[in-house]
Amino acid sequence: MGSKVSKVLINFKDSNSLKNLSSPPILPSISSDKNITTTLARSRSETFKFENGRRYVNDNNTFRYLLPNDDEEIDRLQLQHYLLRYVWQNNFSSPINEILLSGADVLDVGCGPGTWILEMASEYTQSRFIGIDIASIFPSEIKPYNATFQKLDVTHRLPFDDNTFDFIHMRLMFVALRENDWKEIVFPELFRILKPGGFIESHEFDFNIINPGPNMTCLMNGFAQYFKGENVNIFICPLIPGFLHETNFKNVNVINQPAKYGSWGGKFGKFAIDDFVTLFQAVKHKLCPIMKIDEDEYCDLLNKLEEEVNEHKTSYKVYRFIGTKP
Repeated sequence: MGSKVSKVLINFKDSNSLKNLSSPPILPSISSDKNITTTLARSRSETFKFENGRRYVNDNNTFRYLLPNDDEEIDRLQLQHYLLRYVWQNNFSSPINEILLSGADVLDVGCGPGTWILEMASEYTQSRFIGIDIASIFPSEIKPYNATFQKLDVTHRLPFDDNTFDFIHMRLMFVALRENDWKEIVFPELFRILKPGGFIESHEFDFNIINPGPNMTCLMNGFAQYFKGENVNIFICPLIPGFLHETNFKNVNVINQPAKYGSWGGKFGKFAIDDFVTLFQAVKHKLCPIMKIDEDEYCDLLNKLEEEVNEHKTSYKVYRFIGTKP
């Protein structure tokens, strides 16, 4: 685990197409600094199941997360972090820099391997960071001292008092939550634990892809159909502002950045389509029956994607949704 991410960072830094922009952040001395360790947590009580050679969370007490939970997925999530960090050139858009510098309480929902937390905790040493996820793929031993992780399900009441956090961050939960969970459980619960005057910031992909070719369209239709069968709406992006308003968040702000798939978008675009292909490889055994094709045909669709996105100039948008608690 991690070799793919290291290679990505080297390639980003060496790319002439990115030379006028700052490189994606490298976690501060994670591999060499004696004050930072990243032993991954593996709870003894945690159970997994294996399908098609991939490991998945197997917990009857929580909504079944539909993507894998293994080293390959951790690498993909870390790559995804750096891609998003590069698109935005920062880790957040809320006006909270001064608060973080002076000391704030921050919650990261769906933290995955904890990459965002590790960066933020290293930069804002006066603030306190908690990352939560349904699977303990985050570091179990960590310094900076101001970051901790807990195995928690955001669709259940969280063990935090009302008005606890100054800033709540959540990212790419579009396949982790059923549509009703967003408006009926998750945002109300996050509203409860956010301090008055605090900020919530939700980051999501818009899966209404711009200029998709026939192969990507076919894959996206199968992807959407599969998740719809699990009551998951992958096209949740346009609904999030309404959910925030309904939960009584104020000053709701929506911002977006364009991003490209494929080498026509430079090194970033190449890594972006690699991330897309890796995601779809992970759900191959789920989508083939829905799409009524065999695995060879499915792999052929994936193999044609890079050429196709360059030909069609395929792109997409990433969104940040920001609100405050009055």
